[in-house]
Amino acid sequence: MQHLIYRLRIFLSLLLLSLSLRLNSDLLSALILWLNIRKFKEYNSKVRDSKKILVFPKSGGIEDLISSFAKTQNNHLVFFWLPRIFLKKIFSYYCKNMTSDDYFTKPLNVQATIEKQKYVLFLTRLFKSLDKFSYYDGFISFNIFYYAEKPFDKVCKNINKKYIILHKESALSPIEEKYHPKYYEKFNDKSLAHKISIYSESQKKILIKSNIASKNQLSIIGCPRSDYSFKLRNTKPHNKTIVFFLIETGRYVQSNFQKTSIKKKTNWNKLYKKTLDYLIEFALNNPDINIILKGKIGVHEKNHFNKINLPENCKFIFKGTGEKFLRKAKIVIAFNSTIVFETIASNRNLIIPNFNNENVTKRIHMHQIKEKKYFVNSKKIFFEKLYTFISKPYKRHKFSKAEEETLKYYLGNIDGKSGIRMKNFLINNFN
Repeated sequence: MQHLIYRLRIFLSLLLLSLSLRLNSDLLSALILWLNIRKFKEYNSKVRDSKKILVFPKSGGIEDLISSFAKTQNNHLVFFWLPRIFLKKIFSYYCKNMTSDDYFTKPLNVQATIEKQKYVLFLTRLFKSLDKFSYYDGFISFNIFYYAEKPFDKVCKNINKKYIILHKESALSPIEEKYHPKYYEKFNDKSLAHKISIYSESQKKILIKSNIASKNQLSIIGCPRSDYSFKLRNTKPHNKTIVFFLIETGRYVQSNFQKTSIKKKTNWNKLYKKTLDYLIEFALNNPDINIILKGKIGVHEKNHFNKINLPENCKFIFKGTGEKFLRKAKIVIAFNSTIVFETIASNRNLIIPNFNNENVTKRIHMHQIKEKKYFVNSKKIFFEKLYTFISKPYKRHKFSKAEEETLKYYLGNIDGKSGIRMKNFLINNFN
């Protein structure tokens, strides 16, 4: 019921926002936004004159923020959030000739340039008007390349407020690391954000090489939400729980940065189907084992699994972030996702499907994981590992050198203290 009320409120608010845009009323638009702003319940600052920060929430990024500040009373910052859909609605009204795709934020013709200028000018007026209802000292976004939020860096320059981006992307394949600097620069303007936090040195090099950000804008803090994974090393998992983080079969195929020749080499549908078929067979033969199929909203549809007729011990879940499922997981099956690295950090048994020899023939799409023990190349080895891991008592192991290198490269976090670094980063830059 509560979720239904929330959706109804957003729906009606967007209708009113459409009317206010047609009336060109920044004051009415600001009132509508203000009515939809909420305070984060996770924070309880008791510091007098704390700075009020408005956040444009996004999964992954929000978990980074919460893990950095939750249960902290004297943090000098108070966080509020506004659904990103409101900025998207305003963008779609003004920018009809600009693409509404993330990572393609530069206007490519005269008309698109004019529309972007009008969008920035209206947002400037709107957020000045918002101060009449509630004053915010700064703003936070979670990606440099979100199409409706990218122009907000200019807005903040206009209203003389700080805009900080907690850039939450880091796990790129080798081919992406090679080509993305070129395409970042071609399709995006330089960021005007006050500061940008990033997970790793590799991401820093890419953003500097692409001229998207300057060295003095960037701070490496690691991945704060992965701190939770490090804490799990001291927590015994559930002996009979397997979590399969479903493969995003079109994640790289659909990337507009990729060449056609690269598209033809992808084979994630085949890998996904094999992994799922093998796991369902294992579930049927082992009804006492709980198997969670963790999907992703907008990527994996529940209707697909209604057609498969899953065994009773298999459960499909698509809501929530991945790391919370690590606590119970005795075994994690994952591929081409940051959850791979969080699993390594948590000391859980990891299986990376490699049935079509993806680690060699599809190297352009794989992360640079040097520890080869995680890869399974056949159904036989897959089943052997499942049975071995399920029966083996839990034991905490030290990171190998290869594991440390992997965690540092992709998460920028080998000590479980990235949350502290993010907290200090934000306090220092908003003061």
